Formats: sequence, C-alpha cells, structure tokens
Amino acid sequence: MSISQTAEYALRAVIRLAQQSDEAQTTQQLAEATLVPQSYLPKVLQPLARAGIVVAQRGSHGGYKLQADPAMLSVLDVVNCVDPVRKQDKCIGYDTVPEHRCGLHQLLDEVAAATQKRYRETTIQSLIEADDHVPPLCPAAKATVQTNDSDAATPTLR
Repeated sequence: MSISQTAEYALRAVIRLAQQSDEAQTTQQLAEATLVPQSYLPKVLQPLARAGIVVAQRGSHGGYKLQADPAMLSVLDVVNCVDPVRKQDKCIGYDTVPEHRCGLHQLLDEVAAATQKRYRETTIQSLIEADDHVPPLCPAAKATVQTNDSDAATPTLR
C-alpha cells in the first residue's frame, strides 16, 4: 500500500519544517531541501496551512513554519490532510455490507487499516529522532553532466 506523491511531498515538507523549526523556510528553500518542485509546493502547503499544521509568514523573513507540535503530529495527520488513505467499504459493482465483502476486498481493507494504524502511531518527531543513523529525508540528488560520443549534450542524473 503506497501513498500518493502529493502525500509524500507533504511529509517531506513537514519533516523539513520540523528540522528547521527556528526559522521560516521559503518555498525555494523547501523545494531545494525536499526535492519537491517549487511550483507544486503551494498545492501541498495550502491544505496543511488550512489544517493548522503549518503557518505562512509574510514579510522579509517570511516563509513557512511548522505550527503543530511534531511530537503530537502523526504521519496519518499529514497524509489525511492532503490525500486520505481510503478504505474499501464494499465490493465494486455490488451493494454489500462490509461484513459480506469478498476475500479480496476484505484483504485490501485490512491492509489499509494496518497502514493507517502504523501512520497514526508514527510521529514526525520520531522520524527526526530515529536512532538508526538513517536521515528522515533522502539526500538531495546532484545532477552531473555525462557526455558520450552519441549525444554529447545530454545531462544525466547520478
């Protein structure tokens, strides 16, 4: 079970804001640190602001700050804000009550419930403080230009 790209972007932004809680982050700073397209960040940040998870500050030192307490903010809170995990309430094409769903749809519902439980139990703070020496965000990719005889001007990400 995976989340949408928008939900992942929202999590990346929230984690970064939690890491930089002392100062507001511009969309450019967030985009560079999280590898989220700068033009897409407003779509990600607006529902988070409406929910009170982040706050936008105007002015010369403006940008976005995390308003919610990262120790109380769950991954599920962030995901549900932008793209909720959906449960399979009935079999597609059939009017059935949840107790009479087919085995496939029962399984899909159980997986969604387990995913929601894990997301609910994981706070943003716990991701930042994880003691497994793995950073909570992937390092920024660096573009390098690789040339070859057939196409000398093609940049390649490494």
